[in-house]
Amino acid sequence: MNEAASVEVEDAADKTGFAIVVNGELAVVPHEEVSWTEVVAIAFPVWPSPDTTFTVTYRKAKGPKHEGILVEGGLVEVKKQGTIFDVTPTGKS
Repeated sequence: MNEAASVEVEDAADKTGFAIVVNGELAVVPHEEVSWTEVVAIAFPVWPSPDTTFTVTYRKAKGPKHEGILVEGGLVEVKKQGTIFDVTPTGKS
């Protein structure tokens, strides 16, 4: 993340909640715990197909586990600013 993007994240977090980055794009959520469903909805407001599932990884999170895989139905505690999520669509097996 470059310096301008860092300032943008800080400004967003200060004003409205928790600034996270999903697939390289800034998003602001109103609460400290973010669900798999919320992250996927931010990354893909319209699912590519009904057979699509998603792999969600995160890093720079708050708490004892700062990075990992967020599973469907799971929650992750985010920092005030800068927790990063990568959402990748995958086909069902």
